[in-house]
Amino acid sequence: MKTDPPRCEATPQILTDQAAKEIHRLDRILFEGDAEVKPEGAWWWIIRNRRGTAIAFAGMRACQMPENKGLAILTRAGVRRKYRGRGLQKQLIRARIRQARRQGFRELLAYVLGWNLASANSLISCGFRLYTPAAFWAGKKALYFRLPL
Repeated sequence: MKTDPPRCEATPQILTDQAAKEIHRLDRILFEGDAEVKPEGAWWWIIRNRRGTAIAFAGMRACQMPENKGLAILTRAGVRRKYRGRGLQKQLIRARIRQARRQGFRELLAYVLGWNLASANSLISCGFRLYTPAAFWAGKKALYFRLPL
Protein backbone atom coordinates (compact mmCIF):
# COMPACT_ATOMS: atom_id res chain seq x y z
CA MET A 1 0.00 0.00 0.00
CA LYS A 2 1.46 3.34 -1.07
CA THR A 3 1.35 6.13 1.52
CA ASP A 4 1.06 9.82 0.83
CA PRO A 5 4.36 11.67 1.18
CA PRO A 6 4.65 14.08 4.09
CA ARG A 7 3.35 17.52 3.21
CA CYS A 8 5.06 20.83 3.81
CA GLU A 9 3.04 23.86 4.80
CA ALA A 10 4.34 27.38 5.06
CA THR A 11 3.34 29.90 7.66
CA PRO A 12 4.74 33.07 6.06
CA GLN A 13 3.80 36.44 7.49
CA ILE A 14 1.28 35.17 10.07
CA LEU A 15 2.45 32.76 12.74
CA THR A 16 -0.57 31.09 14.29
CA ASP A 17 -0.58 30.07 17.93
CA GLN A 18 -0.93 26.44 16.87
CA ALA A 19 2.09 26.62 14.54
CA ALA A 20 4.17 28.36 17.25
CA LYS A 21 3.27 25.59 19.73
CA GLU A 22 4.26 22.90 17.25
CA ILE A 23 7.55 24.64 16.46
CA HIS A 24 8.34 24.95 20.18
CA ARG A 25 7.43 21.30 20.79
CA LEU A 26 9.62 20.01 17.95
CA ASP A 27 12.42 22.37 18.97
CA ARG A 28 12.44 20.98 22.52
CA ILE A 29 12.54 17.40 21.18
CA LEU A 30 15.17 17.94 18.48
CA PHE A 31 17.40 20.52 20.17
CA GLU A 32 17.26 19.52 23.82
CA GLY A 33 19.54 21.73 25.87
CA ASP A 34 19.86 24.48 23.23
CA ALA A 35 18.44 27.96 23.63
CA GLU A 36 14.73 28.05 22.86
CA VAL A 37 13.78 29.00 19.32
CA LYS A 38 12.03 32.37 18.85
CA PRO A 39 9.45 31.88 16.08
CA GLU A 40 8.20 35.48 16.00
CA GLY A 41 9.38 37.65 13.11
CA ALA A 42 10.32 34.77 10.82
CA TRP A 43 8.81 32.59 8.12
CA TRP A 44 8.27 28.97 9.19
CA TRP A 45 7.59 25.68 7.48
CA ILE A 46 6.21 22.57 9.11
CA ILE A 47 6.14 19.11 7.56
CA ARG A 48 3.48 16.72 8.79
CA ASN A 49 3.10 13.01 8.37
CA ARG A 50 -0.10 11.55 6.90
CA ARG A 51 -1.75 11.60 10.34
CA GLY A 52 -1.10 15.35 10.59
CA THR A 53 1.63 15.13 13.22
CA ALA A 54 4.40 17.70 12.86
CA ILE A 55 7.62 15.82 12.06
CA ALA A 56 9.96 18.54 10.77
CA PHE A 57 10.27 22.31 10.80
CA ALA A 58 12.48 25.09 9.52
CA GLY A 59 12.58 28.88 9.55
CA MET A 60 14.01 31.84 7.70
CA ARG A 61 14.58 35.35 9.01
CA ALA A 62 15.52 38.60 7.28
CA CYS A 63 18.78 40.09 8.57
CA GLN A 64 17.81 43.26 10.43
CA MET A 65 21.00 45.28 10.45
CA PRO A 66 21.09 48.00 7.74
CA GLU A 67 24.45 46.80 6.41
CA ASN A 68 22.88 43.37 5.79
CA LYS A 69 19.91 44.62 3.78
CA GLY A 70 18.88 42.02 1.19
CA LEU A 71 20.21 39.09 3.21
CA ALA A 72 18.18 36.39 4.92
CA ILE A 73 19.36 33.58 7.14
CA LEU A 74 18.04 30.06 7.38
CA THR A 75 17.22 29.58 11.03
CA ARG A 76 16.69 26.47 13.07
CA ALA A 77 15.60 23.36 11.20
CA GLY A 78 15.10 19.81 12.31
CA VAL A 79 13.58 16.48 11.33
CA ARG A 80 12.38 13.82 13.78
CA ARG A 81 14.85 10.92 13.85
CA LYS A 82 12.32 8.39 12.50
CA TYR A 83 11.83 10.52 9.35
CA ARG A 84 15.45 11.36 8.55
CA GLY A 85 17.00 10.23 5.28
CA ARG A 86 13.84 10.91 3.25
CA GLY A 87 14.83 14.26 1.74
CA LEU A 88 12.69 16.36 4.11
CA GLN A 89 15.58 18.68 5.00
CA LYS A 90 16.14 19.40 1.30
CA GLN A 91 12.41 20.00 0.85
CA LEU A 92 12.57 22.58 3.64
CA ILE A 93 15.69 24.23 2.18
CA ARG A 94 14.09 24.52 -1.28
CA ALA A 95 10.87 25.97 0.21
CA ARG A 96 12.93 28.66 1.95
CA ILE A 97 14.89 29.44 -1.21
CA ARG A 98 11.59 29.96 -3.09
CA GLN A 99 10.28 32.26 -0.36
CA ALA A 100 13.54 34.25 -0.29
CA ARG A 101 13.30 34.82 -4.03
CA ARG A 102 9.64 35.89 -3.73
CA GLN A 103 10.64 38.35 -1.01
CA GLY A 104 13.41 39.82 -3.16
CA PHE A 105 16.38 38.81 -1.04
CA ARG A 106 19.71 38.83 -2.87
CA GLU A 107 21.47 36.21 -0.75
CA LEU A 108 20.73 33.46 1.77
CA LEU A 109 23.06 32.55 4.62
CA ALA A 110 23.12 29.45 6.79
CA TYR A 111 25.33 27.64 9.23
CA VAL A 112 25.55 24.18 10.73
CA LEU A 113 27.63 22.87 13.58
CA GLY A 114 30.76 21.16 12.32
CA TRP A 115 29.61 17.66 13.30
CA ASN A 116 26.32 17.96 11.36
CA LEU A 117 27.54 16.74 7.98
CA ALA A 118 24.08 15.56 6.88
CA SER A 119 22.74 19.12 7.08
CA ALA A 120 25.90 20.50 5.45
CA ASN A 121 25.48 18.07 2.56
CA SER A 122 21.81 19.01 2.18
CA LEU A 123 22.75 22.69 1.89
CA ILE A 124 25.47 21.91 -0.66
CA SER A 125 23.10 19.78 -2.74
CA CYS A 126 20.67 22.72 -2.83
CA GLY A 127 23.34 25.08 -4.19
CA PHE A 128 24.87 26.60 -1.04
CA ARG A 129 28.64 27.00 -0.86
CA LEU A 130 30.98 27.24 2.11
CA TYR A 131 32.35 30.68 2.96
CA THR A 132 34.19 32.42 5.77
CA PRO A 133 32.14 35.24 7.31
CA ALA A 134 33.68 38.44 8.63
CA ALA A 135 32.27 37.60 12.08
CA PHE A 136 31.67 34.05 13.34
CA TRP A 137 28.18 34.67 14.74
CA ALA A 138 27.62 30.95 15.49
CA GLY A 139 31.12 30.27 16.74
CA LYS A 140 34.34 29.19 15.09
CA LYS A 141 33.35 25.51 15.00
CA ALA A 142 30.36 26.17 12.75
CA LEU A 143 30.39 25.72 8.98
CA TYR A 144 29.02 28.79 7.18
CA PHE A 145 27.17 28.69 3.86
CA ARG A 146 25.81 31.22 1.37
CA LEU A 147 23.64 31.14 -1.70
CA PRO A 148 23.42 34.15 -4.05
CA LEU A 149 19.86 34.40 -5.38
